[in-house]
Amino acid sequence: MKEYTTITVENSKQQVIELINFLNDIKKFNSEIISYNLGVVRFYGITKDDSNREISKNPTIFSDWNLFLELITNIEQIYEIELLIDNDKKNIQRYSNEIDAYKNNYICLEYFDGGFWEITSKDNLLIGYLAEKYPPCSHTI
Repeated sequence: MKEYTTITVENSKQQVIELINFLNDIKKFNSEIISYNLGVVRFYGITKDDSNREISKNPTIFSDWNLFLELITNIEQIYEIELLIDNDKKNIQRYSNEIDAYKNNYICLEYFDGGFWEITSKDNLLIGYLAEKYPPCSHTI
């Protein structure tokens, strides 16, 4: 049995808005998540102030969701992003393979330049909730 579940969501070409919507829906489903850490461990994109170079170099970890949302509003375009959410800050890091990221974090949210999002979580109920909100998607158990 898998320790995590993944859904794939098609992109509507509004990556920043979609990311904010995903985070708001995750927060709505599990209000305790605002006490968790968020980390951008991979980012390729364009920001309004050229901070993309800094974000791309090292994982950027936030303990405050509002500060993270400020960062997101500074993004103009996302080519690729990997966002990890977990209550243990040590788990938010670059992994050599995605399976370790999935196993060690509560949520892994990724956007791929091919035009789709993958949301992976240990919380099957959360994935079910998101799968209902964001069709069409493929739901993998």
